[in-house]
Amino acid sequence: MATDTTNSSQPTSKKFKFAGVQVKPMARQNKTISLLPAEQLLRQLLLDCRDDMQHRRSDSPSPNSDLEIWITEGWVRDKLLGIQTSDIDIALSTMTGVDFGKLLGDFFYRNDATYRQQATKIGVPFHLLFTDFKKTTCNPGMSKKLETAIGKVFGLDIDLVNLRTEVYTDNSRNPQMKFGTAREDAFRRDATVNSLFYDLDKQQVEDFTRKGLNDMAVGIMRTPLKPYQTFIDDPLRVLRIIRFASKLGYAIDEEAKQSMKDKRIQKALNEKVSRERIGIEVIKMMNDRNPSLAFKLIYEADLYSTVFLGPTVTDQALTNFLPHQNSDHPWPTTWPHAYQVLTALLDHTTSVGKALGKELVQSEEKSENLWTTAAYAPIASLRCRNRKLKQVVKDVTEAIRATKKVTQLVEDSIKHMGGIQSAIDLVTAPNGSTIPRSIVCMVIKSWGTTWKLQVLYSLLAEVVYEASEDFFFAIQLRRYSTFMDFIFRQNLQDSPLVKPILNGNDIKELFKLDKTGAVIKTILDGLLTWQFDHEGS
Repeated sequence: MATDTTNSSQPTSKKFKFAGVQVKPMARQNKTISLLPAEQLLRQLLLDCRDDMQHRRSDSPSPNSDLEIWITEGWVRDKLLGIQTSDIDIALSTMTGVDFGKLLGDFFYRNDATYRQQATKIGVPFHLLFTDFKKTTCNPGMSKKLETAIGKVFGLDIDLVNLRTEVYTDNSRNPQMKFGTAREDAFRRDATVNSLFYDLDKQQVEDFTRKGLNDMAVGIMRTPLKPYQTFIDDPLRVLRIIRFASKLGYAIDEEAKQSMKDKRIQKALNEKVSRERIGIEVIKMMNDRNPSLAFKLIYEADLYSTVFLGPTVTDQALTNFLPHQNSDHPWPTTWPHAYQVLTALLDHTTSVGKALGKELVQSEEKSENLWTTAAYAPIASLRCRNRKLKQVVKDVTEAIRATKKVTQLVEDSIKHMGGIQSAIDLVTAPNGSTIPRSIVCMVIKSWGTTWKLQVLYSLLAEVVYEASEDFFFAIQLRRYSTFMDFIFRQNLQDSPLVKPILNGNDIKELFKLDKTGAVIKTILDGLLTWQFDHEGS
């Protein structure tokens, strides 16, 4: 784990390692950014457009005559960290993004030949040269009703928006917005490292909070204003801080950590933020470079129920089934077992990763599917006490607006968990290596094509529902490893895709049957059993 930097205000030259991610500190007060050719051409286009606009209006002074153009947020942060990105947010001091987008399009088409020639020289494809800007409303409903203009210029994805300041009310994260200065805009953001601005005129970074560059140097997430005020104004910032901390491998400022645990903040996150927005942040965490750290930060902030259960299902429905809860730790106390085991399985350098991980998780294409099994391992006991499992799972996964496929995965995992554990017991018994292939094949086929994720869920649920750690983990990992070895050794991994050599119509005609149904199914199952036991016949 990293050295604690929460009370440090000065950068150091050390390298920090957060949950396995090596982070190279950024040089202090680095205010210069090297632009790529397409970025240089974009800068030229934006400034030329502004100059043309001011020249055309010189006879009638307008409030746009001193237009400032800044690049903000993620692009600035990532460029300073040496991470290339094509998403660029442009902030304007005296114009809306929609108005400037119209002017930019008009100016580009009037000077099409000049920019087309320069873009061709640097290899920009014709279809990525320039697209008209479209107005979009960001996150309507329970979010900020902010109009921006989006388009593509020289292969770069551009968002145009005005600099702004925000005033929040007590019961909504929809602020009243008005034009603001670059400094005001910087202080309204979620983190100091996301509050850095790049001045297109001076070609240098401006750190209006006077903390952003230092915080990047030591690897820490800190809010520009007091954390409580930042989070109560817009509780979604809690999850954004966690997401960026896990993505960058940064620590979170101690005061911000304490505010995240505040019940008032957690209540506001439940009530003021749409589940869709929460789900977007969580899915991004799962697909970023370090989901394990994101889950750890969610756990330490005591946000499991708020994030993954939502307002519909209470943690009380699960508490009695989970191991004894330690009041000194967040709930559920044993949830870290799940994401720690999954992390070990995904690490191909560990013995666990080399043995079980290769067969169970490392072939899975979607990271979010894997981490969803870890996220919902604590709800496995719902199968023991609730006959309406389908509805309960739907209610729970609605907390992150999971897709139908993911919801079905969780439901199938819980529904088949008993059968999975019985199959593992059968294979790991003293005479397990001699059992007929067909027995295991048929049961795997009944689980469907997501059977490996369901087996993973069963493993993670078992470790969550056990209070002890190392000894129990070793036993379970050995059992599951034996089961997976048997499946791959016997070449059974594609069992759900195997079809009978005869279909229902063939059997109906062969046996002169007038009706189908249970009889046909029995015959087909018997045929599959024969196929599995006579592979290659």
